[in-house]
Amino acid sequence: MEVEKKPVSNTEMAKKAILVGCNNYPYPITKLKGCHNDAYNMHNILIKRFHFDPKRILVMVDTPGSKNMPTAANIIKQLEKMIEDADEGDRLFFFFSGHGMPLCDNGESKQAIVTCDRNLITCMDFRYCVSRLPEKATFTIMADSCFSGGLIDQEPVQVGLPYIVPHNETCGGENTPKMIPYESYMANLSSMTGLNDPDIGAHLIQLFGSEVSIMFQQSTGQNPLPIMKADQGILLSGGEPSEKTVDEPADKNGPAGGAFTKAIVAILKGHPAPITNKKLVIMARGILGNKKDNPQHPCLYCSSKNADAIFLRKAFHGRAEIGETSEDRVLED
Repeated sequence: MEVEKKPVSNTEMAKKAILVGCNNYPYPITKLKGCHNDAYNMHNILIKRFHFDPKRILVMVDTPGSKNMPTAANIIKQLEKMIEDADEGDRLFFFFSGHGMPLCDNGESKQAIVTCDRNLITCMDFRYCVSRLPEKATFTIMADSCFSGGLIDQEPVQVGLPYIVPHNETCGGENTPKMIPYESYMANLSSMTGLNDPDIGAHLIQLFGSEVSIMFQQSTGQNPLPIMKADQGILLSGGEPSEKTVDEPADKNGPAGGAFTKAIVAILKGHPAPITNKKLVIMARGILGNKKDNPQHPCLYCSSKNADAIFLRKAFHGRAEIGETSEDRVLED
């Protein structure tokens, strides 16, 4: 069996990571328990399994007094720095564990993560990041949050459902461990802004100004639309675009944590040989999709070549075309 060996060359492309865990959301958003653990578990895996330099891993958790509080502005700042500092062939990794929610943009379903300050980072922000990658660099995102399928806008699907799903399947829903219902979020924003406006962007702009997602800056002319081009983005999501994910409590098997993160960590620990992005997601899908309570179905969004690339290994030179559909798409019940 082939085992991943520690690189010996000092000329290898750089490996950089940002790991985010949000537990302590402000009232009335439900607090979570295992997201910090998820971030630290991924930190350990990156160092021990993939030989990331600890100095090139930034952990952002919302503990009181944190120097790297995971607000939307701080996360975007760090993402932009990571992209700007990247060189050709670098491997970039972003991990998020926390709440997610669906959005509606001109009748289309979109996805977002919710940061510790209630602000949103949307699929269009991640699309913008991916579109700015240097040649042959890859940007892998792992999202353990509800509605995380499709979190890189318009990225082709390889395992799971397409990122565009019917409006009535995403814009609403019950309050679940890692999900904030759209209506509840809007009501909370309205109570803070005093606005009687159905446009979520109007509330966020009043609260966060220029720190809002690029999705909401379009109406103000502050930022251009993301450049849509072939890319090296890779998204491993904890569930389908319209599916909840679970923050599991501590039990006899271990501390609290996201079901998706736990599954990925367990697979990597039990599978010492290199594993492709596609196989990793399919294995996690097999574990979580067969659960009696709260099943979830992880997905993979990337080019067909990157689907067959080794997880967090050197990028393929081939590029995906925006909106392409893979003949190898896997859709499992």
